[in-house]
Amino acid sequence: MELADILFDDLATVARRLWEGEVTAVQLTELALERIAAQNSRLNALSEVLTDTARREAARVDQRRRAGRPLGVLAGVPVVAKEIIDTTPAVCSAGLPYLADYRPARDAPVVRRLRRAGAVIVGVSVSDPGAFGVRTAAVTHPQAPELTVGGSSGGSGAALAAGLCFAALGTDTGGSIRIPSACCVTSGLKPTRGRVSTEGVRPLVWSLDHVGPMTRRVSELAAVEAVFDPRFARTRTAGASGRVVVGHDPAYYADAEPAVKQGMDAALDACRSLAVEVREVSLPRPDDVIDMHAVIFCAESAAYYLARFADRRNEFPETQRTLIDLAETHTGYQHVQAMRARTEITRRVDGLFDEVSYLLSPTLPVLAPRRDAPAIMVAGRELDFTLALVRYTCLFDHTGHPVVAMPASVVGTGVGTGIQIIGPRNRDADVIAFAERIERSLGLDIDYSVSA
Repeated sequence: MELADILFDDLATVARRLWEGEVTAVQLTELALERIAAQNSRLNALSEVLTDTARREAARVDQRRRAGRPLGVLAGVPVVAKEIIDTTPAVCSAGLPYLADYRPARDAPVVRRLRRAGAVIVGVSVSDPGAFGVRTAAVTHPQAPELTVGGSSGGSGAALAAGLCFAALGTDTGGSIRIPSACCVTSGLKPTRGRVSTEGVRPLVWSLDHVGPMTRRVSELAAVEAVFDPRFARTRTAGASGRVVVGHDPAYYADAEPAVKQGMDAALDACRSLAVEVREVSLPRPDDVIDMHAVIFCAESAAYYLARFADRRNEFPETQRTLIDLAETHTGYQHVQAMRARTEITRRVDGLFDEVSYLLSPTLPVLAPRRDAPAIMVAGRELDFTLALVRYTCLFDHTGHPVVAMPASVVGTGVGTGIQIIGPRNRDADVIAFAERIERSLGLDIDYSVSA
């Protein structure tokens, strides 16, 4: 095996190889930088490569290791941030042309925690402008270049799938960690809302914004989330290994295409093989959720950007301009009704956890669509690209429950179906642990080393 193959190892294996001296942090960082140099001009997954600081960070990890100091699993591991998250010394423009010169004076707390844990930040990933979209059109899918990488954390998803890093930071307001995870056949966690600080993250929708980890495998998520959330260990309950009941609502994903339903069936079969009881439940209708989501999303994003950048409105990218224009057509009455609907929808989902341990749903109603698709057909209906891809995900940004997104099946090179595992609030570690059990049961063999 060539040393470069380590870039596709799992985190636990990399940590062991670093600890045993098979590879140094400097060597591992140089391998990642070499791969970035070879691949990023094609993929455009990273908006900036932090070569000098990455080398210095790696050298410090090796010094600590030689001194016999205790090191965590992320020490010396190449990681990518997202360009809407303050990361020194990078330009963190959030993909917005009028922020092209913005270099933060300090790291966001999540980046600071990564660096304190010894992670090596090799670059910042490309986002949809302002994180308003779910296409990340500037980024090319590593294995299927005609398809979207999803968004808005599409650069992070592509960087993982291309072997440019072992973990990446993502943000999720309507599904922006989970959608790229589905499109790139990787994994991600939207934590319980409020557990991970959003300080130093360019706001989009205050009441919905989440920050979370993205990795290739579910089994790697906990190590990263434990760095972001200092109380993560408390989200694992003593009874997590007891009787488990999983709920799903076939009506919720009735409009999914056949391959997606087959992936969901495979995940439910995996649950049954683990002696997990599978039970049908009733979730809010996606159409109702989308209507509510659109009003709140537009209102809050407009409130932020018009308060701070009203004089740059003519420079807003098309998606941003469209959504802010739409906000100005909504009445106060509509916003009040949307907020009331959110309260009721949250109450309904909370109530389900009196009956079940976890909820399962597909992540997307379709396989990853073409990156240039003007719209998406869902069960014979032509839907807006963004609204189609957030159709199953945005509900849980509003309710705030923790969600793991993971592959359920592989249907082609770089193409698969994804599922979401949703748990009670502040049970993030339990959700990851259960998703790991499903991951092992499914036993998918995903070759990320293949390039288009």
